Amino acid sequence: FSITIHLTRLKAQAALQSCLVKSAKHCGPNMSNRSRILVDPTVQWAIARRILLHWFLLVVCVTVITAMVRLLMGAGQQPFGVSLKAAFTEQMPMLLVMFILMPMFLRDTLKLSNRFTGPMYRLRDVLSNMAGGGDGYAVKFRDGDYWMDAATDFNTVLEQVNDLKARNEALEAELAEAKQPA
Repeated sequence: FSITIHLTRLKAQAALQSCLVKSAKHCGPNMSNRSRILVDPTVQWAIARRILLHWFLLVVCVTVITAMVRLLMGAGQQPFGVSLKAAFTEQMPMLLVMFILMPMFLRDTLKLSNRFTGPMYRLRDVLSNMAGGGDGYAVKFRDGDYWMDAATDFNTVLEQVNDLKARNEALEAELAEAKQPA
């Protein structure tokens, strides 16, 4: 009986070890370079909206502050309307640059967010697989991803679950054998 449990445990450990050693294609999602900007659109678009809001507020504040400084500096030297028009005209190059850079900032933010949405996507995927009755598979995050410890901890728990499953199967087989009349 203990030999059966030990052999079953060794098989589970060998499967987990081979999964960790093989390419990620065999163990879960493809680990090649990310080809998608949006891994988890709900989370990533929420971040993008917040970045756009902050960017817009920054542009408005900088524009208003520099226009007010220009108006104060020109007070008494030229009419208010002329000063106001000059203040906004002088800011056009800065506003143009800000609007040109905004898509780059947004794309970079979305790419950066992949470093935490990607790992959570992979964890949710394997947990969903296990919840549906699957055996699960070891997860591996890409270099540079956040929460590397979560993958290590998950793989340790997965190994323990597989050990318990193997032990349970062995005990059920032993129980079935004991129930059969001799």
